[in-house]
Amino acid sequence: MNRLFWIIVSVWFAFSMQACSGSSSSSNEEVDPDEIGDEYGDDDDDGDGHRGRSSGSRWEKRSSGVVQKDSLGRPISSAADPDKPGEPGSTTSSSSTGPVIGVEEPVIEDTTAVVDVEALPECTAQSEGESFLVKSENILYFCLAGEWVPSEEVSQSTGISCRDGKMYTGAEDEDDSGSSTGGSTSPWGNFGGGNSVNTAAVDTAEPRIVGAHLVGVAEKGPFRYGTSIKLIELDSTQHLADSKRTHKTCILNGDGNYSFDSVDYVSPYLRVKANGYYRSELTGGLSPKPVTLEAVVDVTEKDTVNVNILTHMEAGRVLKLVENSGNNQPIRKVKAQALREILSSFEIQWDKSSGSGSTGGGFGGWNFGGQQQQQLTTDGRFAEDIGLFDGDEYSGALLAISIMMQRKGSGSEMTSYAAGIADRIKGNGNWDDNNAKADLADWLMVLDTSGSYATIRNNIASWNMGEVPAFEKHLKRFWSRAYNFGDCGTHNADTVKCITNSLSAYFCGGGYDQPGPTVRFICDAQTHEWRAATAVEKDTYGYGKGEYPGQIKNGRVDKEKYYVYDDATKKWRVATSDDIQEFEDLEDVYKSLQPGEKVIFFLRHAKRSDDTGKKGHLTDDGKTQSQDVGAKLKGEDIYFANSTYTRSMETCENIAKGAGASYSENTIEALDGEWYVKDNSKLEQYKSNNGGGWVVASEYAYKGSYSDAFYDLQNYSENFITEIIKPEFANVKKVGVFISHDMFVVPLTAYFTDKKVNLRYFDTKQWINYLAGLAIIMGKDGTIRYVPVRGLDSGTMTM
Repeated sequence: MNRLFWIIVSVWFAFSMQACSGSSSSSNEEVDPDEIGDEYGDDDDDGDGHRGRSSGSRWEKRSSGVVQKDSLGRPISSAADPDKPGEPGSTTSSSSTGPVIGVEEPVIEDTTAVVDVEALPECTAQSEGESFLVKSENILYFCLAGEWVPSEEVSQSTGISCRDGKMYTGAEDEDDSGSSTGGSTSPWGNFGGGNSVNTAAVDTAEPRIVGAHLVGVAEKGPFRYGTSIKLIELDSTQHLADSKRTHKTCILNGDGNYSFDSVDYVSPYLRVKANGYYRSELTGGLSPKPVTLEAVVDVTEKDTVNVNILTHMEAGRVLKLVENSGNNQPIRKVKAQALREILSSFEIQWDKSSGSGSTGGGFGGWNFGGQQQQQLTTDGRFAEDIGLFDGDEYSGALLAISIMMQRKGSGSEMTSYAAGIADRIKGNGNWDDNNAKADLADWLMVLDTSGSYATIRNNIASWNMGEVPAFEKHLKRFWSRAYNFGDCGTHNADTVKCITNSLSAYFCGGGYDQPGPTVRFICDAQTHEWRAATAVEKDTYGYGKGEYPGQIKNGRVDKEKYYVYDDATKKWRVATSDDIQEFEDLEDVYKSLQPGEKVIFFLRHAKRSDDTGKKGHLTDDGKTQSQDVGAKLKGEDIYFANSTYTRSMETCENIAKGAGASYSENTIEALDGEWYVKDNSKLEQYKSNNGGGWVVASEYAYKGSYSDAFYDLQNYSENFITEIIKPEFANVKKVGVFISHDMFVVPLTAYFTDKKVNLRYFDTKQWINYLAGLAIIMGKDGTIRYVPVRGLDSGTMTM
């Protein structure tokens, strides 16, 4: 079995943010990842990866080096089910590597590299022609005639060729001008690709430059050994069409560097093509398929040409600018403009303090939010002068755009995606597809909020090729400007916003507080960058200082969550069980009574009709509710007490019916609901002016408001227990049920639970539910304890 043709794929399924309804901390709506093809090799392989064609006495063999396994090292056929999609708010470890959240793509690990020569496997007849990269030397070794031979010696003897990312021993026997680009469209359209153009002027002319030396690096991430580098001379007399003059070499190292030691040029205008596998920033492994990147350059005054995503995307614009000049301007005169336009299309801006020499921000074409834009300067640097690991602002910009172009995948999907954008930029220097920009912004935002930027950085750092440039700020800037957030600085620190770009999948069309996507963003006061707001930040934004100790409010976004104002820290925090006491089921409280204990359930009446006067009745639902509560006390000899209101008596009557107990009317006027009222006329005035009785009663119970209308809460609550409840316990065998009204039940329940039950209608719109209230439990020694209790499914109703 040929070791080099196994494909090692550790499959990690990536995750998206659920947007729009309760996230993913974040949004719950998933950003659907585009599917990535599962073909990793050519159809003409035989079973062990050999390409069975002889060249002289040598077998030609590909060195792809890739076996399909899951993350536990098992063959993919026995892999466990993939993890379920996560949310944008989830985070990854700051030291993790591998696929990032939001990318459903395998990790393809290269198995054709060893630490040193001693680690090379045995060179046998079965491995004839195979190659390994020796990392300590950064040199390829080939297995030839039982020995491992350095690539330099092989090149001088049998020769080395490459095609579609694979290495071959022996001279190349076919032209690869038709090499696959993954089905992508040339980013420069009709320029430079037409074989029908007569390029005889270049094809037949004598070289004007002899023995030229040309070097460079091919990077998406860095291209792998086996990548072909092809120079195609362009004919300036034929609108820079491809000539038949080509020059080719192979990358024979692990860092993407190539070299032409001696080249004769007729034309200094070149199209440089790199075709092979590259290291993916999103997975840390190899791309699933070989890709082709290109550059259009003028080598009149240079001997270094890099090929990268910037050169690839600007190529069409460069040729268009030459055409727009009437073909009177050479390529080098339009290169700086083309680069500026590419960078500006992706909202790239240099820091004023950086070494780029820029004096202003760079934005072009896209003007979401109406932000002012300045001209970006590039100090005369061209795209082919930029490398991923040069340690400057340009490196960060190149890496950022390289990551962006993997929105749809790492193989042919990437080149097709980049070609589509390049084609839009080609015409007027502006990427004017706002739908595509919003989609890209959503994807980048999901990567950001999931912690995947750190994973990308770790993936690149694991290659040990140099310092990873600062790419994150460019990605953040892109999505934040797409969302119309504007710049983040001291002037708007701690501002929280939702996405107002209607093209985004996370658009909060209903407004900040309305149902829809739950993700919100805050201008971080320390970093001066937009980031996903935490639950506390987004839910309490705009609340300001608490109005009273222990104030509790619903979240602005997640209205099912509660927050409490902490007087010690002067900040809002998530309410805990220490802050909010839940209502317990009446039956559970009843069944948990200890021997010798008695209980009086002090409850609000059941559901009533619209008649709020003394003669108002229960509805049919109210009667059913009461009977259901009675059933929880089945067989118990219950002591009842009611107010002077008909609905209170009917509630007692139906509870007795449900319990199978007898009921005798026992009216206690103190249960009417006016126990705490000092001045009824003032109370009515406050109710009229301040939002009704529920607002007034809850503000009294929790804030101590309206002291001229109500008696002191503490004194009158304690007095009620002393004067009314304790004497009545003498009539209770085990269970008593006292039915009163909300204006009484709310203050009493709030007081005896230390205001931990949430009946803050004025703040949270929570009010006491029917048949809810307070369990007053007396022990054998006469001590009393209190438990908030509910007869129905909930102790509160949201109004």
